[in-house]
Amino acid sequence: MSLGKKHVLGFSPNGGQLFASVDEQGVLRIWNTETNTLYQEFTPNLQLSGSCTALTWVSVAGSRPKKSRKSLQAQDAGDQLHIALGTYKGSVVIYSLAEGKISRTLIGDSHDGPVTSITYDNAGHLYTVGADCRVVVWSLTDERSIAEWQVGPEKPQNIVYLQKSGTLAIGSRQLKVYDINTKELVETFTGHSGEINTISSVASTDGTEFVLTTAKMERVICFWKIDKKGKNKASACTLLMEDLAYCLTSEVRDDGQLRVASVTRNGIIHIYLLNVNSLSAEKFVKPKVSLQIVSDGAEIVEPLLAVAAHFVTDSNRSHEILFGYGSRQQLQFERFTPNYGEKLNVIVRADPKKRYAKKKGKEQPGYQAATKVQKPIVNQKNVEYNNALPISQKKVQNEVPMEARLEHLKIQETKLSGGKLLTQSKTQLLMQALHSKDQAMIQAVLSTQDPETIQLTLDRLPLDYVNPLINEISILLQGKHASVRSALRWLQALTSTHTSVLLSEDKEALREKMAVCLGVAEQRMHCLSEALQITGRVNLIINQMKRNAVNHLNDNNALILDEDPDEPQSEAEKNWSDLEEDQPDSPKSTLEDELMADDDLASDDDLATDDDLATDDGNADADTDSDVSKE
Repeated sequence: MSLGKKHVLGFSPNGGQLFASVDEQGVLRIWNTETNTLYQEFTPNLQLSGSCTALTWVSVAGSRPKKSRKSLQAQDAGDQLHIALGTYKGSVVIYSLAEGKISRTLIGDSHDGPVTSITYDNAGHLYTVGADCRVVVWSLTDERSIAEWQVGPEKPQNIVYLQKSGTLAIGSRQLKVYDINTKELVETFTGHSGEINTISSVASTDGTEFVLTTAKMERVICFWKIDKKGKNKASACTLLMEDLAYCLTSEVRDDGQLRVASVTRNGIIHIYLLNVNSLSAEKFVKPKVSLQIVSDGAEIVEPLLAVAAHFVTDSNRSHEILFGYGSRQQLQFERFTPNYGEKLNVIVRADPKKRYAKKKGKEQPGYQAATKVQKPIVNQKNVEYNNALPISQKKVQNEVPMEARLEHLKIQETKLSGGKLLTQSKTQLLMQALHSKDQAMIQAVLSTQDPETIQLTLDRLPLDYVNPLINEISILLQGKHASVRSALRWLQALTSTHTSVLLSEDKEALREKMAVCLGVAEQRMHCLSEALQITGRVNLIINQMKRNAVNHLNDNNALILDEDPDEPQSEAEKNWSDLEEDQPDSPKSTLEDELMADDDLASDDDLATDDDLATDDGNADADTDSDVSKE
């Protein structure tokens, strides 16, 4: 099986007695799970075949060397079992456990790139998929490739053989099922947002086959029911996990109970108990029990990461689970019976590194090959320790004032080409939000309106996050006006920045991915004419109301006209005034003269009346004085 670039491993089909893994350097290590020892180690020739990128266990009958009966019984499983390795250069080689080396190399038309996954049908045929989007069929009897066909355009990552239906399940972003005889696509499943990184198959007692998959950037396990018909089908059941899965195993017991185990990135093993006949897609299924391995340190309890898990097929120990923990160079295996009454089983074990350190003085098979650490023999009396930097005996007095030191602590802004600030990019925040599916954080990032910030964020966004971002933008497009505006800004920048990624998709897959965006756009375009009519009428009413509001009337509803006294008088007004002066006999001038004459007569009468009254008052005073003098 293949679990990505850094996780190529698998248990042997004879009850998991052997475990094979390939590390980052392409070194193949085979462990004996019963004795917890390194059985074999093989470093391939990188110039001839390249590093190992995929592996699977196969059973090949071959000639045996003449040995004693005791040695034959001890290595019976090793003589029959072989390991088929897919290489970085696209070829397939067979590794013999009996010889401890590459026994044969399959010839023929190989892949034009690395082999991404390999599977075996238990009938002498190998099936491989590679970076060239092809499936190649290999015959172990003829030791060559015998058939091939295309499965693109998406790059296949995993493959599994379904024996009862005679089909191959190939996982990329979609899960595609091909008929081996006709080489035609008979069924497709859609549900993962990223590329599938683990795959497994299981068959129930009634013959129904299921495929289990997990994808990158997702914390779920999807069940797919295989019936060789239909397209874009949904999953039959979904299981929840705490983190991404690196290993997946399953089995169906005789009573119909389905057991599934997954090893996550944080080293925890989740075990699920299901009934095959009652799988439901309506709700998610949580693990029945979780296994966490920790060290037995006296001061600090540190977690020990689980690497792989496998269900024991022995009828006497069918309730046990076999798992390996530690590092790729120092593994420890154990068979454990889970306590299903508790949600979390904490297993306290010794760190494999400390265990190997205790046995350092003893001769342990495979220890030197597993550690590969050699310490030079040095005479302590002849060692001279030199310092890289000269040590000054003078004490330096720091007389720099606090203000000067604080000025030197100013953070300089990192600028990109074009004067853009690197701090404007929200790529890390967007990646964290899409990975954790935190809606509040996603809304905070996608509410950004600055075009430069949006462009910088999308320029540095990895390609794995393009599809989750499209899904979130599709959700925003179905919201209110503010969210739709921000979503359109992000969608425009995304399509212009990652155009090549979107065009590399299949036409149907791209249409399905952008279905929500296209549907919202078409619906809004249908309503555009009606919306424009309403907008025009509303604007007309508003403008009329504004014109009616500006009427130049005061509080008493009197019209006010502002005249500028400094404004020069026009020629027409001057001519009109001259005409008025040249017509003295006009009715207007006659009326004005009569009114002035009346005013003059009225003033003369008033003056005469005043003089008479003054004369009478003088005579009255004189009479009064004369009467007083007589008395």
